[in-house]
Amino acid sequence: MTKVTIDKSRLSIKELSLDTWKDFKRFHEGKEGTIEWKGCYCTYWEFMGSNEKWNKLTETRNPAIIEFKESLVREGKTHGFLLYLENKPIAWMQYGHRSYFAKLNRYDRYQETAGDDVTSITCFGVVKEYRKQGIARALLRMALEEFKRKGIKTVEGYPRKIASEQVESDGEVWQGPLSLFLSCGFEIYIDHERYPVIRKLL
Repeated sequence: MTKVTIDKSRLSIKELSLDTWKDFKRFHEGKEGTIEWKGCYCTYWEFMGSNEKWNKLTETRNPAIIEFKESLVREGKTHGFLLYLENKPIAWMQYGHRSYFAKLNRYDRYQETAGDDVTSITCFGVVKEYRKQGIARALLRMALEEFKRKGIKTVEGYPRKIASEQVESDGEVWQGPLSLFLSCGFEIYIDHERYPVIRKLL
């Protein structure tokens, strides 16, 4: 794998929409660079079936999971930002109102915020060739500026609190590492040994 050095002044973000759907698909299919999550299409927190069923659909890149995600885009239910290096999508971040991600409530560690009026950041992904250059941080900072423009007051995340040497792949930290959020001014709201809830007031 050849690492690509980038000029961050060439970065921009776009919302997930029907206009950017093809770019979203290309990114999640690994056509813009190496990724570890081919087939998920960022549906874990949206898919209300069992984890076993979700795993089968995503591991085989079943068309049903693609159709499911596209239907959410068409209905304006699913939200996120693609980060572009000029015209190439190299990173992704999913977000939405806390009430949208009902699946979070299946986990005791997240139930306390179920009724709160906050915007949740649930997923991050960066093409492998562009990692370790602050790409996720650049995406998060740009997203926070967009949230301010939208009038969003509170942003919440669910990062993994784990040292990098404890994971086999950066792709395992798909909810974002805690250090990423802390570097952008988030604070721990509910502590947990592995998956704390963190917040930032805008």
